[in-house]
Parts: sequence; structure tokens; C-alpha cells
Amino acid sequence: MASAKKLPKRIAAPTKKKAVKKAAVKQPAKAGKATAPKKFPVPVIRPLRSSHTIYIDSSFFFPPNNAEGYTDDSQAGRYTITLNGMLQAPLALPVGTTIKAVTIYYKNTSTESMPIAILKKSIDHYCFSGEVEVSLDNCPPGTSAPDNYLAKLINHFDGGGVIIDKYLYFIQVYSTGKIDEAQWRTLRGIRIDYTY
Repeated sequence: MASAKKLPKRIAAPTKKKAVKKAAVKQPAKAGKATAPKKFPVPVIRPLRSSHTIYIDSSFFFPPNNAEGYTDDSQAGRYTITLNGMLQAPLALPVGTTIKAVTIYYKNTSTESMPIAILKKSIDHYCFSGEVEVSLDNCPPGTSAPDNYLAKLINHFDGGGVIIDKYLYFIQVYSTGKIDEAQWRTLRGIRIDYTY
């Protein structure tokens, strides 16, 4: 009888242990120790240009040559007793501002207009005509009840009214004065409307 062949013993494949995940147990927060919220970078958003208005009283205007050469008639405004009747003041606006309008408040019961010049000068060179002018206009005579207070709107400006870096801006009002009790040419103040 033929001998039966012995079959080799099968070796069982090693069994993998299943990984058992332990559930994380939340620990209660310790008293007095707050958890800081996550910080996210804040995007930089340039704000839209917004409209602004400033008023400048006549007390900010002086004659160019003589600080004592003016008279303040309170509510009626200021005039100068110097030769050309000029008063001037700086326009202190931030670089990049766009002037939209300048309103001159005045009294002019005479027969002549009061010329207005909005000008600029460079901090590093002399500005000739053509560069210096920002706007030229005039305040015509007129009457208005009850006090003859008038307003002149100026809305035309060189360069679109943009305040340029390295320039100094100012306004001049010419021919102010009190000729007699019936004829007054006074500056009461100005209003500037601008965006920035």
C-alpha cells in the first residue's frame, strides 16, 4: 500500500490587530485661562473718497504787506486799508484733495467788482503765469435783503482742482474797502467743498 503523502502544515497568516481609536475626551477649560480666538489677516481696503466741507472766516485773511492794515467790521466782514485792497489766506488742504467748489461770502454795495484769485506756488521754483493760477473770478456788486450779504460760487479750477504735492495754495481777494457808508466791499468768509 502506498504511503500517503504528508501534506505540509499550513501556517496561518499573521493577523493584524485592528487599531482602535480612542475618543478624545474634552477636558474642561481651566478657570481664568481663556482661549484666544484665531486671528485672520484683515484685508486692507482703501476707503472711497468722501465729500467734505470747511468754512474759513474772514479773520484768517490778512493784507500781504501790513498786518495792521485791515479793519474787521464784525459780521459785515473784513477789508483792508492798504493800497490795492488785497486780503489773502492759505488753503490748507491735504495733498490729493480735489476741490469741487469755493463759495465766497461777501458784501459789495459799490459799483466795482472784487477780483478773486486762487493761486499756487512751488516749494522749489518760481511759478510763472500759466502755472501759478488755479482759478480767477470776481465778486460783482449787488444787494440782497436784509444785509446785502452775497455769495459767489467758483467751480472751475486748473488741473481739475487737485491739490498737488510740493505746491502751496492760497486765495487772494482784491479791492476790498469801505469807500463810504453806502459803498462797502468786504469779505465775510469762504466755503470749500472738496473730496478726499
